[in-house]
This record gives sequence, structure tokens and C-alpha cells, in this order.
Amino acid sequence: MRTSYAVGIDVGGTRIAAGLVERKGRIVSEERVLTPKNGPFGVIDAIIDLTSAVVGDLHASEIAGLGIGLPAQIDFRRQSVEFCTNLPLAGVDVRGLVMHRLKYEITIDNDGHTAALGEFRFGAAKGARDFLMVTLGTGVGGGMFLGGEPYRGSRGLGGEVGHTPVDLDGPECPCGARGHLEAYVGRPALAAKGREAAATRKGRAILQAAGGDIEAVTAESVIDAAREGDEVALGILRDAGEVFGHALVGFINVLNPQLLVIGGGVGESADALVDRAIEVMGAEALAGRKDARVVRAELGNDAGVLGAAALAFDEHDAREGLHR
Repeated sequence: MRTSYAVGIDVGGTRIAAGLVERKGRIVSEERVLTPKNGPFGVIDAIIDLTSAVVGDLHASEIAGLGIGLPAQIDFRRQSVEFCTNLPLAGVDVRGLVMHRLKYEITIDNDGHTAALGEFRFGAAKGARDFLMVTLGTGVGGGMFLGGEPYRGSRGLGGEVGHTPVDLDGPECPCGARGHLEAYVGRPALAAKGREAAATRKGRAILQAAGGDIEAVTAESVIDAAREGDEVALGILRDAGEVFGHALVGFINVLNPQLLVIGGGVGESADALVDRAIEVMGAEALAGRKDARVVRAELGNDAGVLGAAALAFDEHDAREGLHR
């Protein structure tokens, strides 16, 4: 039976979003909460509560299932969480725990993969066969499509572009290694640079954007100050963009995508960072740079929700022997 709705869940290091989604990509109802900090079961409880809120009175037979995007490495075949940098979910049976309480079919995937699927099905990558999406947020994620199909790697652990080494002697990444891209362009990295600047006279615009409290300086404080033309904030973003651009050179040279989609909260708001990255990529990548059109994601915060719902529809239809 071709069901009418699916639930998409997008779990991030900062927020969790859920949406009840129609097949054509319309979000019927949507809820968001801050990501709980009280351990894995707080995250599970939030997923349960959000799902119940968006489903409302719909009968279970009308729901294709739940797709859940997690900021983690997912063994897609086994549906297990193998590694998770920003949340304590490694080794937690997220799928089993949620399915036990909700009785829906559940499919989990990396949140970069679900965001890419959302943009492929409904947004900026619609019609593209070979593209890479990079999401810049609390962490840095990614998703790839090759030949019109999602590419996850042999077990589903691929796409971790945020953990591309860019400096062997660089700062420690949240994953524990050193010099990874995420250590330069993730929200915590930008916030740390912002606090360093705010402690000096030159960083007063960033401090002002944070309400005068150094401890309240976030990546958004830096971005807001940059939007007002503050050179210190612009410098922080451009420096991060320089590093991001060098990483993009490697992605372009290895993958030769026809499209590069930049998304995530930071990717969609930090223009100075993204613009500098594109400049570096254009100057240093090999001939494949001519093939790679760079666009911003179109779906904003809804990309992960829509992609997770599309995943649930696809898995349901595959079980039922239905064609898209």
C-alpha cells in the first residue's frame, strides 16, 4: 500500500526537528526542541515526543515509517550507530529503542546523507546525478550522490567530510584527532575564535553582538558582527573559509562532482566564509572546478527533515515492492 505520510527526524548537536511529510515534500506539521544534554535517553525521549506531536491523531496505517538523521557514523546495513562525535549515541540502539515505543518502521542514517537526500528530492540538487553536499553547523557533515544514487560507502560510514585532515599540527577536533576540517569551521571553533577576539579591544563588535558577555559569544555572534561589516569578525570567517576552500579542492579533485551544495546553519548564514572558500577552490582545484557549480542549499533547516522522510518513504516502498 502506498501510504500518504512519513515522519522525518533531524537530530543535530543543537536542535532536534521533526516533521510529518507528504510524498511530494510538503511538511504538514513540524516541531523543534533543543537537543537534550542529559544523555542518550534524553535524545530518545525527545524523538518519541516530537513524533507523537507531529503525527497527532493519524492512524499508524497512514504512516510509511520514520526516517531519523543522526550526527553519527551509521552502519546502514545493520542500522547501528558506530561513532558519534557531538552526542553520546555511539553503540546506542537508537532504531530499536524508538521502534519499541512507537511501533513504526524505523530507518536511521547519517544526517549529512539525509540532508543531501532532501536537497536531491526536493531542493537545490534536484535533477543532479553527481553532487556533494557539505553541511556546516555544530559539526561538519556531508552526503554524496553518484550516478543519481546516494553513495554511503561499503557499510554506510562514508561522507564524513568534516573529518578530512587539513593540518597535521592543527587544533584538536571534537572527534579527538587533530587538524580536521570541523575543528576550523564548526560552530564551536568559530565561537572560540570569537571569544578570543572579544577579549581584546578589536573584538568589541563581537562582544556587543553577544550582549556584552564573553561567555555568551557564539558562532552566530561572529556572523552577526560580520554582517555589520566588522573587520575582525570578517577576518575570522575568511580564515575559516580559507581552510574550507582547501578541503573543497580535495573533494573536487577526487570526486569531480557536477554540483556542490553548501548547507547547514553556518553554511547558509556565513557568507564571508563560503565566499572565501569558493575563491580558494576556484584558484587551486584542477580542471574539475569548471564542472562544479556551487549553490546554497534551498531547504534550509527543513533539508534534514525532508530527507529523513524521503528515506522512510523509500524504505517502505522497497519493502512493499513499489516503484518511485
